[in-house]
Amino acid sequence: MRHRCTYLFTSLAVVLLLVLTTTSIGADGGCTMSDWSKWQAYFTPLIPAGPNSAGNPAGRPIPTKSPSNDLLMAWVNTIHLLPEPAMTAHAEEVARGANHSTIIGHGHAKSEPSSINAWATGGVLRKDFNPGPFFEVFNDWYGETWRMIPHKWGAYAYRGADSVTIDREQIHKNESPTDGTYSLKIAGSAPFEAGVARTIKVTPNAEVKVRVMYALYDHGGVHGGNVLTYDWASLGVKVDDCDATWVNGPWHGQWLPLEQTVKAGKDGRIMIFLQVISPLPENTNAYFDNVQVWVNGQPYSGS
Repeated sequence: MRHRCTYLFTSLAVVLLLVLTTTSIGADGGCTMSDWSKWQAYFTPLIPAGPNSAGNPAGRPIPTKSPSNDLLMAWVNTIHLLPEPAMTAHAEEVARGANHSTIIGHGHAKSEPSSINAWATGGVLRKDFNPGPFFEVFNDWYGETWRMIPHKWGAYAYRGADSVTIDREQIHKNESPTDGTYSLKIAGSAPFEAGVARTIKVTPNAEVKVRVMYALYDHGGVHGGNVLTYDWASLGVKVDDCDATWVNGPWHGQWLPLEQTVKAGKDGRIMIFLQVISPLPENTNAYFDNVQVWVNGQPYSGS
């Protein structure tokens, strides 16, 4: 993950903010390659504790204390500097109004048919609406509670490494919660920017499409009468040594897709990022599942 060079919290470039967000980029000609040293100070690998190590950061996150009024106001005073996905998330919550019903989140739950969209019924992904084949369904893990990492993925943080949790969650999986399958969950109640990443090898110069389902808990985010919902999810794809490109999901309360298409470079290295950004002390809970990868129109069959 050393080549992840974009500090999204301050410089995220918004591509498209749609329910199904799609972008395309090629590695040949014009891709940007940032100087990693400028971002290295922000990067913290999130490594579970093991027999001979306390992990990094040491130990596991613990429940964070409520921020002081001064610290909360310091964060609030940066709202005008937040990027477009944060503002879109905020506008969505304001438009819904106080005490609105929701599918995944606070308040009274929506019932069928209002809770059905094109991918899920309520908070549960449907097999008939998500038939696969899938590159990753998050069945294999390593680590411990609050630092449970998907097999073959690495976890990282650019902010909030000591408080963000990466875990496995059964509640929103597309099978019964008792069958041992999971979604990836990234959560925190203090400001954070964190995610997981994985590298695959594909045919050089191939067209590569990556798709993932995400769900953001609709936490309400009202403090002192002010709506403070500004968190969002992102899918990043990195081609060889180029900077990752990002599509953003600011919509809360239901399963929705993120997707982008890239052209592989001469080395055929593709790195996939699933990331969550929460600039305020919100009750952020984000879920990812059913990652799909196609290479030249065919489902990716590598490991």
